Amino acid sequence: MSFGCRRFVVVPVVVAFVLFVGLAALAEPYRDGKFGARLAGRIRERRLERAQLRAQRLQRIASNEAFAADYAMDFRDEMAADSTTTAGDGEEDYSMNVTTTVGVGEEEEVRRPPPLPPALLAALKPSPRRTMFEGKITFRFYHGGNLTKHTTLIEEDRLLNGTGCAADERFALIVHGWRENCYEVPWVLALRDNLHQHRGGCVACMDYSAFSSGGYGGLVGAFRDIRDVLMHFLQQLRYEGVQFGRTFVFGFSFGAQLALDVGSRIGGQELEAIDTCDMAGPGFDSDRAFKVMDFRNAAKNVQCVHTSIDKGTKFPNKCHQNWRMGQCGLRQAAAGPPPLGSHGLCPVFYNLAFKYQFLAQPKPLECVSLGEVATYPRNYRMGYMETRKSEVRGELFAQTSDVFPYTVYTNPYNIFDYGF
Repeated sequence: MSFGCRRFVVVPVVVAFVLFVGLAALAEPYRDGKFGARLAGRIRERRLERAQLRAQRLQRIASNEAFAADYAMDFRDEMAADSTTTAGDGEEDYSMNVTTTVGVGEEEEVRRPPPLPPALLAALKPSPRRTMFEGKITFRFYHGGNLTKHTTLIEEDRLLNGTGCAADERFALIVHGWRENCYEVPWVLALRDNLHQHRGGCVACMDYSAFSSGGYGGLVGAFRDIRDVLMHFLQQLRYEGVQFGRTFVFGFSFGAQLALDVGSRIGGQELEAIDTCDMAGPGFDSDRAFKVMDFRNAAKNVQCVHTSIDKGTKFPNKCHQNWRMGQCGLRQAAAGPPPLGSHGLCPVFYNLAFKYQFLAQPKPLECVSLGEVATYPRNYRMGYMETRKSEVRGELFAQTSDVFPYTVYTNPYNIFDYGF
């Protein structure tokens, strides 16, 4: 028993001694200040590492390296300016510069397109979702009345290559509406021919039927994605030399909303003109931002034609010329079953206006003005063919009939307006 007691007493003493020695060893750095110095040094190292990583990220953002790597074709001219590699070193030449040799031994004059604003750079950054939309939305180019190219934005080729279109030509773009496409819708085919005959140059059509053939709610949900593809398309054309000041855009219904939104985002009235037919109301009129939006900055001239109240917007006062056709822009006498109801007749009227005249007439007494009523010159007409648009601002009214070509000449010379 005495041996057992001594054994149990010795074991705790030994354990206590070991713990004392260990704690003393651990306490020594604290006593000498070494542990605090090591901790402070480690903190400084981590802060320095974070500062270096932050500086590297800022540098990459400033130089747009990540964006340029994915969209090298779009901005090859800027990359070429920042790089010592030339086309002769095996790089394919996508430069958009126009050079003119002045003389032997003299430097060449180089003209570059203006750089994209930071907001547009951010909007065009690649992503899996963006790539999916850019792969399914196609663009059909027509020159001389013939289809010359059918392409998407994900193909590794300049848009104008193989189109027969020159960068300094006039350019027109058609944007269709819901449940439509670029190759079999009658009004699209008619407008393409009218633009070829009366405008010339290059005509393109944006076909997003991969998304517009389904339900309307899903299409509205994809509005921003489709709009961004249209924005990228126009900016790509600009970098290939197409001049916005010679670019005309036409949109119908949902396509009208796309065209106007992109024109507004480009801003500065850079585009030559935008004409729209019965811009869509459902899905847009309830948006507070749309209610206060003004599209007059989307192009040098914005002409909007309104023909329905059920599918068109209830805010027909956002453009330079706001045409309210038929019965105050709410319905048309020739309306039938879809697709030629009051809404679908709008692009039909627009195409007919290349040949027939839908003349401006005094505001009917039954119509309520939603903005300033325009003062217009004699025989002022709706459509592309009118050349005096810069003189007219505000609401315009034109009667329509139920008989082809749907024009009404109740007051062709505006006699009552001018007192003759």
